[in-house]
Amino acid sequence: MWTLAKASIRHHRGGFAGVFVAVFLCAALITAMGVLIESGTRGGIAPQRLQGADVVVGAPQAHPVVEDMDAPFAERVLLPADVIDEIAAVPGVDRAVGTIDLPLAATDGTAVSAAAWDSAALTPYALTAGDAPSGAAEVVVDESFGVGPGSRLILTHGGEPTEYTVSGLAAPEKGVDTGPAAFLSTAGAEALWPHGDTVATVGVIAESGVRPAQLSADIEAQVADVVGYTGDRRGDVENLGGSAARSTLLLLSGSLAGVAVMTAVFVTAGTLSLSIMARRREFAMLRAVGAGANQTLGLVMREVLLVSGAAAVLGAAPGYLLAWFLGQQFAAGGVLPETFVLAFSPLPALAAVAVSITAAVGASLVSARGTVRAAPTAALRESVTEASRLGRGRVITGLSLLGAGLFAALVPVALPGTAGLASAASSILLLMIGAGLLGPWLVTGALKLVQPLVRRSPSASLALAQANASAFPRRLASGIVPLALAIALGSVQFFMPATVATEAERQSRDGVVAGYLVSAPGTGVSQELADEVADLPGVEATSPVARSAVLAKAGFAGMEDGVQPYAIQGLAPQELGGTLDLDVTEGSLDLLVEPGTVALSADLAREAGTTVGEDFAFYYGDGSEATAAVVATYERGLGFGDVAVANETLRSHTTTGLNDYLLVTAEQDADPGELAAAVDGLGLTLLDKEELSAAGAAERNADSWASVIAMLVLLGYLAVSVVNTLVMATARRRPEMMLLRSLGASDTQLRRMTGAESLLIVAAAVVIGTVLALPPLMGIAVSVSGLPLPTIVPAVYLGLAGATAALGFGSIAVATRTALHS
Repeated sequence: MWTLAKASIRHHRGGFAGVFVAVFLCAALITAMGVLIESGTRGGIAPQRLQGADVVVGAPQAHPVVEDMDAPFAERVLLPADVIDEIAAVPGVDRAVGTIDLPLAATDGTAVSAAAWDSAALTPYALTAGDAPSGAAEVVVDESFGVGPGSRLILTHGGEPTEYTVSGLAAPEKGVDTGPAAFLSTAGAEALWPHGDTVATVGVIAESGVRPAQLSADIEAQVADVVGYTGDRRGDVENLGGSAARSTLLLLSGSLAGVAVMTAVFVTAGTLSLSIMARRREFAMLRAVGAGANQTLGLVMREVLLVSGAAAVLGAAPGYLLAWFLGQQFAAGGVLPETFVLAFSPLPALAAVAVSITAAVGASLVSARGTVRAAPTAALRESVTEASRLGRGRVITGLSLLGAGLFAALVPVALPGTAGLASAASSILLLMIGAGLLGPWLVTGALKLVQPLVRRSPSASLALAQANASAFPRRLASGIVPLALAIALGSVQFFMPATVATEAERQSRDGVVAGYLVSAPGTGVSQELADEVADLPGVEATSPVARSAVLAKAGFAGMEDGVQPYAIQGLAPQELGGTLDLDVTEGSLDLLVEPGTVALSADLAREAGTTVGEDFAFYYGDGSEATAAVVATYERGLGFGDVAVANETLRSHTTTGLNDYLLVTAEQDADPGELAAAVDGLGLTLLDKEELSAAGAAERNADSWASVIAMLVLLGYLAVSVVNTLVMATARRRPEMMLLRSLGASDTQLRRMTGAESLLIVAAAVVIGTVLALPPLMGIAVSVSGLPLPTIVPAVYLGLAGATAALGFGSIAVATRTALHS
């Protein structure tokens, strides 16, 4: 049978070429998704500033979640300073050094990473000139500052400038680039550290001959509530962006992988079905000369196994290149730090090969089963045309999936918030699979709509096109469904963030009463500087705003669903009247001045089952557990965050202890130029309200960049697959075209016939894809704004429709020309 399968493959090279391409692309796409998923567990950032430490010890930086990945905290979880002595007492420790990180900025706004000189022994820096800092106003800097020992240098913290004397210069090891660096004296660093007797991490230098991995285990066993990091994992605790990026990457790639695998399997199954349909006459002849149904089915499976095995193995290699490309784009969009390193191993390729071959063989089994088991005479008859009816199971499954998809899209009507948004966004998958199963029905319905127009036309080409489409609805559906899939998925992926961004922009625009935003370049704004801004001439009201994220329990349909991150802002409620309007619906933000209070967005309060007067439990970004009384709920959570507390309370739970910005309302007769000059004199930046809105839009666009890039890759895969499918479907019609030519049809009429069919394919794909995308988009719009009016970007939609038309017309035209001239 294997020999016969190989001979069959050689005889049907054209048909199997399409199958090879489909499986090749499927394996490449799944490999890329696998690399991203693996990088979410094993990738990260190599240590930079703490390379000299054999072990870096930190507090647990994530909240443990049962049967799910841990949820990372947004801020640094600190260690008490006395833990340094406990770690130093562990056998095998030569030296333990506490470290802190201070965000400073140069006068030109360049961010400067600063630490105490005590921790310099853990870094790749060495003193090359001058002396170590000893006084509170002394500093050691690297050569990028362009100064020498004895020079005066101004550095700002929280926007407040301090003049330092450069006591020495330090240079990193060759090949190490950590950006501008400064080392203060112990006294100078402690003066700026806002968290008292605590440290960020403890760097450990091991005694000679002690293995870092064993020492890390010993420290964790003997010191409570600490985590040891060795090797490249030291970068996770040095730069919290690495750990957070892994979690983000795991969530993003996991969700994208589900869509990618579904799409790849769907397209591969359609291509195989088309290939097997083209050989129905051959299978019927085998049955007629005595071949059993199982023998014929076994032959098909062996053929597919040989072709898909070779295609999957070859397709895995470019998958690694695709993963590298996606990683570069995610870094460019700010989703991953630029120094984040993806994890590459053979596991994603092995998984991709297994999934691709399994999908291909499974699809061949389903596609060929009915053909090879039919009676020889019936099979011969159906090899000329197609069965007009779909199987009962297929119809029931398709209708059920369409119904489930519509129900999921309507969930936000009864359940607004995150749960409803997720349900509406995922409904497109159910709708697309259901439409794919009922594809021939949809084609038949489309033909009935255009049939009256065709009958009135005297064109022979149109008549031939209508006759062919009526006789082969499954063949036509094989071209329509992938194109519709591309339009539907692309519309939901592109217009969902646009819908969310539009509502967020509206809430932000309506909620900011202040005319200006004040920020400090390269760092946050201290409370002392905020008070100075409030005393400037022409300033009527100021409101400091600190931003972070908390973890809180979420629920769906009354069931607890672990913890979810929510944006939190720290506000000064007594100063909000003239600067910020959150559209409070119940309670009062003035009560936030009382300790142990919190305000929630209406959506989060609904999800948490909490009302005003009840308690709300959550974890601050630094891991501190809190239970606060809800004193207010508000509507503009999408524009400003779902949680609000007193400004001083939140700043005590952030790593920097600084405000992110100030909202400033000027007096009516204040001169904007004079106000800008006064703010600039404090070393701060002033933005007006229009610039504030633009900055917020830029931040939201950066958040959706990764999803857009990933979707473009998926759409590119679909585009190639569609071309592959349409070329296969058209090329197999050469005998049909030769027969029509012998009966008097001209080449021009035949080209017009396939052109009319391609017009039907494109039009049906655009209509079906659009109709399928509308319920999810309307549900998403209801979830975020309460109205079923999604934001449709005309240029993007026309681009999707135009690309669909180009693929449909171009593929069929090229295949038709080849068939007529070969």
